[in-house]
Amino acid sequence: MQPLEPASRAQQSALVVEAQVFDAQGFWDASHRRLFTRHRLRVFALLKGQVADTTGLVLITEGGRVGLDQQILTNTLRLVPGQQGVFFLTPAPWRDLPTTPGRAWTPFGSEQGFIQYNLAERTASEPFRRYPALDAAFYAEISQFTGQSRQVLQANPALGPVSGTAHRGTLAPLISGFTPQTLPSGAGAVLTINGSGFGNSRGSGSVEFRNADDGGATRVQVRNADYLSWTDTQIQVRVPSAASGGLPVSGGHPAGSGPVRVTTSDQQTAETADRVTIIYALTNVENTDGTLVQRPNHIAQNSSGGITFLFGPNLAANAAAAASWRRALNTWRCQTGMNWEVGPPATTNAIGDDGRNVVAFDAGPELPARVLGRTTSYYRGCYDADNQVVFWVNEIDMQFDDNTLFQFGPAPAVGALNQTDFETVAVHELGHAQQLNHLILPGAVMHYAIARGQNTRALNPASDVVGGRQVLRVRSFKNLGCGKPALLPAPLTSFNAQFAAGVGVTLTWATRDECLLSGFVVERSAGADTTAWVQLGTITPLPATGQYQFLDASNPEGLLYYRLRLIRPDGSRDAVAPIVLTTEGGTAAFIFPNPVSGNQLLLQYPAGVESTLVFRFYDVLGRQIRTTRASAVAGLNVFRLDVAGLAPGLYVLRWQDAQGGTGSRKFVRQ
Repeated sequence: MQPLEPASRAQQSALVVEAQVFDAQGFWDASHRRLFTRHRLRVFALLKGQVADTTGLVLITEGGRVGLDQQILTNTLRLVPGQQGVFFLTPAPWRDLPTTPGRAWTPFGSEQGFIQYNLAERTASEPFRRYPALDAAFYAEISQFTGQSRQVLQANPALGPVSGTAHRGTLAPLISGFTPQTLPSGAGAVLTINGSGFGNSRGSGSVEFRNADDGGATRVQVRNADYLSWTDTQIQVRVPSAASGGLPVSGGHPAGSGPVRVTTSDQQTAETADRVTIIYALTNVENTDGTLVQRPNHIAQNSSGGITFLFGPNLAANAAAAASWRRALNTWRCQTGMNWEVGPPATTNAIGDDGRNVVAFDAGPELPARVLGRTTSYYRGCYDADNQVVFWVNEIDMQFDDNTLFQFGPAPAVGALNQTDFETVAVHELGHAQQLNHLILPGAVMHYAIARGQNTRALNPASDVVGGRQVLRVRSFKNLGCGKPALLPAPLTSFNAQFAAGVGVTLTWATRDECLLSGFVVERSAGADTTAWVQLGTITPLPATGQYQFLDASNPEGLLYYRLRLIRPDGSRDAVAPIVLTTEGGTAAFIFPNPVSGNQLLLQYPAGVESTLVFRFYDVLGRQIRTTRASAVAGLNVFRLDVAGLAPGLYVLRWQDAQGGTGSRKFVRQ
């Protein structure tokens, strides 16, 4: 994103109002491909144009949530009920929206079409600009560009006369320091703030970080669930990646580097003398009511265990742009192990929830003004076997501005020629696709802004690389019980295991365009214990062929898990989601051990597709005595079913999958 000139913004806005956000309601467009959010505004004053409805002016923003589906667009305004400020509005351009009562508007320039008020401090801010006071000079500056004086339509209670500051009998809090000095956001990291005068309980107090999405122009408040402890001398909070814009509810903004402010319950404030450094920020997704915040994982979408992007016709036709974007993709792939590839060109430049990951230039004003590139992440959720919601990245689309003077490389962009480096923008947007958020960290790829002539094509090892690997290792390389199979770490494209009686277990795997690879480790775990891994051997890379085979000829018996670990040049290792197989019963469903002596029954279950299973337990009289659910992934599954409390005797376990398939097995409870 680059700064939007105030004169241009005012000129191209048909309506400029001072207003408060009433609500936020997500909805699908008519084609069920894109999510939007509908807001109602309470209008206090006009600065340009005319408005008939001062209590329910309809405003539409891109992206939103409906049920377990979410779409988040980078560099796009996300509003929270209760926010106030000045909105620069233009008629909503989308024709595929359901009928909206009255005329619908959208902020011109999206994030840069809203000047947000800080009502407590009587200041205002927007990306790239701050306003020291909500006074006559502030409104005069806006009117200078709109050509219309501020016209008050109804009183704004929040901007009424400032009440006298009563003496509360307390001293302002004092912050003596904080630890650690550097930490990530959205990863569960805890910041400890030491000092005095914080109060013995939080009450209405808060901790605020700088907002990384606007470079620190505004602050974001820690969510209620992220306060771990609050005493008079110490506060502990988790550093958020989905904090609020001054409200203790969702706003979706990541904490950024800068001073941290503490506000006590009696509204006394103090700010740290030093800056906290947010080294990387992980994207977080929350459920509709805001009670769950979770890091989404990627899933394998293609036959190579990865994700395939398709160039839209307008980008595919620009050979230099396509080559630049491929270099950006390879930068991430060969430094974090993200399993990305480019497939055949798409037939359209359009983006939407259609099962294709499209990369294209926009057609005219599809992107907000002064936005160089934008990534849309499409999230989907489901309930796992423990009835917990798991979110994953179901699709990724990417657009670039077709009117920007890009330098496509490989030569660097030159500021004197007004050039913007395309590869720099592409590397940044691919960071969002990897599920990294903005930073206030110049020199890092995920820094929130870019200047003309800036060439930041290399990842920051301590920031971009570490954050990207954290997303993959903690979430995306694992089977989390929902969605499709886990990603394979690049450069891996397949991993399989097969048992043959008298021969053993043969493991095979393949790679493509090997990089970020020093070797492989083969490991095995016996029984249902996937914590006690035994190393079977190491394999050196074979980049000429990319084809590998390993034989475990020890002929172990029973249930077996195998996994492959990729050794990275720095000595770290990325593990592939384990493969489970058995030397008994082939691929049939069976219970082991049987009779069951403990409190858990283990069921080997082969599934042709991902499904949710309902298990029912029956006694010898045919009475149903217990019901439970579990999620199966395609392939061989091993379920642990609770049988605690069942009396010794004979039982029947029956199951039914989501496709109507059924089965049953008898077992003895000892």
